Amino acid sequence: MVRAKRPRIKVEVEVETVSKYFKKEPEPDVSIKTEPSHDVFDPDIAKIKAMGAEEYFQYVEKSTNDDILPSTKFQVEDNPDIPSNFVSIYSKVRLMRSMIKTPVDNVGCAMLPITINNVFGISKSDIKPKNYRLQLLMSLMLSSQTKDEINAKAMHNVMEYCIEELGDSEGITLESLLSIEEKALDKEINSVGFHSRKALYIKKSVVLLRDQFDGDVPTTIEGYMSLPGVGPKMGYLALQKSWAKIDGIGVDVHVDRLAKMWKWVDPKKCKTPEHTRKQLESWVPKSLWYEINPVLVGFGQVLCMPRGKRCELCLVNDECPGVEKRLLARAELDDGDPVRKGNRGDFTEWVSYLKELNRDTTPNNEENAVNESTEITSSKSDVKERTKNS
Repeated sequence: MVRAKRPRIKVEVEVETVSKYFKKEPEPDVSIKTEPSHDVFDPDIAKIKAMGAEEYFQYVEKSTNDDILPSTKFQVEDNPDIPSNFVSIYSKVRLMRSMIKTPVDNVGCAMLPITINNVFGISKSDIKPKNYRLQLLMSLMLSSQTKDEINAKAMHNVMEYCIEELGDSEGITLESLLSIEEKALDKEINSVGFHSRKALYIKKSVVLLRDQFDGDVPTTIEGYMSLPGVGPKMGYLALQKSWAKIDGIGVDVHVDRLAKMWKWVDPKKCKTPEHTRKQLESWVPKSLWYEINPVLVGFGQVLCMPRGKRCELCLVNDECPGVEKRLLARAELDDGDPVRKGNRGDFTEWVSYLKELNRDTTPNNEENAVNESTEITSSKSDVKERTKNS
C-alpha cells in the first residue's frame, strides 16, 4: 500500500526576540497562515555543465542562497522527531546570523574561490564554472581541522603559484594542479593541518578527475567519496554549491556541537558528525539542508564558540541548555560594546540592534516588544502549541 504524501502548508511564526539584557514581556501568540508550497527542484547536470559563469552562479544560488535572512521560508514535515525547541531556537539564531559577519561568509569554502579569484583580478563573471567547482573541492579538502582564515591563506598561496610559477592565467585549474609537483604544493599549503597528507590527496584526486570524471568534479556523493580525503561533509557541501544538489546536510564540528548542545540529536547515539548528519536528516526540513550549515557554522565561529562563548549577546540564552549564566550576570551593554581581542567576526550591527531594542523596551509596554517574522512551511498541526511551550 502506497502511503499518500501529506500536503505541505506555509506557516508564519512570529518569534519574540528576547535576551537576558531585556525586561521580559509575555510570550507572544503564534499566528499561522497556510498556502501551498513547492519542493526543492532537481538540477539538470548536463544543462549546468553547459552554462557560462553568469548563468551558472545565478542557477546555483537559486537553491543555495548565502544571504541569511530572518524571514526565509523553510519546510517542517509532519514528523514527531522534530525537537520542540527547534523553531524557537533556529529562528532566533537565524536572526542573529543575519546581523553578524563571520569568517564563513567571506572565506568559507563556498565563498573562498570567488574571494581568492577577486584578489588576483578575476571577477566572478570571469571564473569558469569548471574552475570554480575544482577550487571549491580543493578548499574543502584543505579545510579539515583548519580555520577558514588559514585555509584562505593556503588557497591564496596555491593560486599565486599557479599564476606566477606555472603561467596559468586562470590560477587553480585541473591542468595546473596536474602540473604542480607534490612537494611544491605541500610547501604552499603548509599552514593547514596535515598539509603533507592533503597535498598527496589533492594530487591523487586530480588524476581521478581527469581519468574518471571527464575533467570535472563528481556529480554524486558516491563520486566525491571515491576521492581520497573526501568525506560526507565535504561531498554534500560540494554537491550543493557545484551542482545545486541538496542531497544531504554538511555537518562540521560546529553543527555537530550545537545540535548536541540544543538536544536536537542524541549525544549518546551521535558519536561522530556523520552520526549527527544522519539523525538531523531524519527530521530537519529539506529546504534547510543547505542553509543550516552556514547559519550554525557562523554562529559557532563568532557567538557560541567552544571556549569563550558570548551568551550575554545571545537571544537563545533564556532556553539554551549550554548557557553560561555567569556571563549573563556581568553583561552591561550600556557600558560599552563588549568586544574582546581575538574575535573572528564583526557583530557591531548586532550589538547596535540589541542596544536599540534595550532602549525601546519598557516593563509595562507590551506594544514595544520587538517581533521578528519567520516564515515556515509545515504540515504540523501542533506548531503553534509546541512553539509556545518551547
